[in-house]
Amino acid sequence: MSLVRWTLAATGAIAAGALAAAALWSQAPTTTQVSFAAGSGNGGYTPAIFGVQTHFGMVRLLGYTSPDRAAQQLRSLGATSYRDGIVWAQFRFPPNGAPVLAQPRRISGFMPVAGARPLFGFGGAPFPLPSSGPPLTDDQMAQFARYVDTLVRMTQRYDPIFEVWNEWNLRVGSVRPAARLTGEGDPSDARAAVHYAALSKVAVQAAKRANPDATVVVGSVGIDPDWQWTQAIVRYGVLNGADGLSVHVYNNCVPTAQRTADEMLTRLQKLQALLRQQRGGKVTPIYVTEFGWATMNAKCGISPQRQGFNYAHYILQSSTLPWLRGSWAYELKDEGQDPTAMEQNFGIFGNDDQPKPAACFIKQARAIVANARAVELKKPRPDVFVLHATMPDRQLAVVWSNSMTPSTYLRLGEQAKGARMMCGDAIDPRGDTPIGQAPLVAQYPLGQPVALSVSG
Repeated sequence: MSLVRWTLAATGAIAAGALAAAALWSQAPTTTQVSFAAGSGNGGYTPAIFGVQTHFGMVRLLGYTSPDRAAQQLRSLGATSYRDGIVWAQFRFPPNGAPVLAQPRRISGFMPVAGARPLFGFGGAPFPLPSSGPPLTDDQMAQFARYVDTLVRMTQRYDPIFEVWNEWNLRVGSVRPAARLTGEGDPSDARAAVHYAALSKVAVQAAKRANPDATVVVGSVGIDPDWQWTQAIVRYGVLNGADGLSVHVYNNCVPTAQRTADEMLTRLQKLQALLRQQRGGKVTPIYVTEFGWATMNAKCGISPQRQGFNYAHYILQSSTLPWLRGSWAYELKDEGQDPTAMEQNFGIFGNDDQPKPAACFIKQARAIVANARAVELKKPRPDVFVLHATMPDRQLAVVWSNSMTPSTYLRLGEQAKGARMMCGDAIDPRGDTPIGQAPLVAQYPLGQPVALSVSG
């Protein structure tokens, strides 16, 4: 072999070796230190409302037959609110008298025993609504205002939150549209933003006349890519006089790995950023009046265990968003027993009232954020989350991953006084512990910095 050829070969071998070493180095485990100052967190922390959807206002039973049992289930979760309805169609409108609740349904028996603040939606017209043009005449709009006034007055002792309609951008009447609305919608379509804005202004004004202190949120926005319809109704002035914007977030049918709480909360943060830009930097109070995951054995479903993890992640992570004023899980119990039907499997409890894993994860995550004095969130890795919560008598570090294939490990600092898996067993705080979807809760004494490390 000539010297030149040998030199070239050696150079190539050295280069290849260097590349291999670099590849090995890039794959070598790295360690990230995570620390929180004693008593750190957002000042003036106020826990958001956590509520759950029930269905006592519907004609169909859907398993909601026992008000007392449902009230007990809400208490067991730490829920302070429930979402239901007393709809327009339940009232009669005598020509020379006040509206009368002609169909009380089961919701009238649930309100006195619920022990939680209701969220009621204004909606449910007593007549078919057209799918084109303005869906309500002037006379119908006036009757809607009378219904709003009556509902606000008759429920005032329960201090409800009110929401204008339900997913107007998806469907106005009983007929499902052939195609999803794009953007704000043309005025020829009843779902157009301009028509919802007109209705919502009437509702807000009527509610505030009946009770100036009533909390009224507008939007109840269904699936809305890039929040285009939502931004349009804000441009049309729906927030004037209202107390906040309500939206629904789901991700059941996205790729499996993306069916996470973080995906939902990232979308909500994008919405807040868009609204700040649109409203001159003003922060908009946002209410998530539906979110959840279906536990079904079919496309778009997830396992009951992962549903529980997701709820815990959402409650913990969302606690650090002060503009997120409340979230309502959909829903309290399964509506049926078909394991392949999406709409029948969103429950936190089964149709037989037996708790799914989510019941425990919601209870324990909610107990942390509801009793904390301050919270702070850090992300040492894109899929690893660490929530620091300052409690009245201790500090907590709650650690989890939303990855389907986590590969990181946690080492707690020497100050840790104990650790356990949420809804699970105690663990040794001195070793390296795999970080998974089940949150790990570590305790630290007050008055000292909290330090831990993430490796992998």
